[in-house]
Amino acid sequence: MSKYPLVDAAAKHLWSKDGQEVFKRYFDKHAPLFVDAPIKEQGGEQDLEYYELFQEYLGLYESTMAAYIEGMDASVEDFYCQMQDVQEDKNIKDKKLVHFVNYMIGSVDYPAFYKMMVRAAKRYSAIGMADAKASARAAKANRDGAVGLSNVDEVADSKGGGDSKGGDSGAG
Repeated sequence: MSKYPLVDAAAKHLWSKDGQEVFKRYFDKHAPLFVDAPIKEQGGEQDLEYYELFQEYLGLYESTMAAYIEGMDASVEDFYCQMQDVQEDKNIKDKKLVHFVNYMIGSVDYPAFYKMMVRAAKRYSAIGMADAKASARAAKANRDGAVGLSNVDEVADSKGGGDSKGGDSGAG
């Protein structure tokens, strides 16, 4: 049994697919707002909208953690005391637990939140670009089909392929 059962259980839960899903949904939902954000957080004044999202994220983080910890018939205070004990334990062998505690502490500061949102925006942009390219290809195929391409060979050729028999129909 772990010397820090609440932290150990929270680590296993939070790093599971189920545990991360609520945060992933949050990041995915708000990623578009960070698409044009500078890669590195700018010192000084921050965009008020970003900071408001950070405050909202903190509320989500705190309520999610509290619900999980209280669901184990423990208090949030006990959980945070155990986190502090993990930090102060110079003889701890479980480096994953130390990493989890450092991650938890880091995930509630604005620069870490900003960095996570910029990463989510990059994923969003990559997915958006792939979707946009697929939509553009479909629209082109529809346009080409609407202007008189009447058989499979001509449609295939208009997309750079040959005819259905493997040859070049010469259209294009």
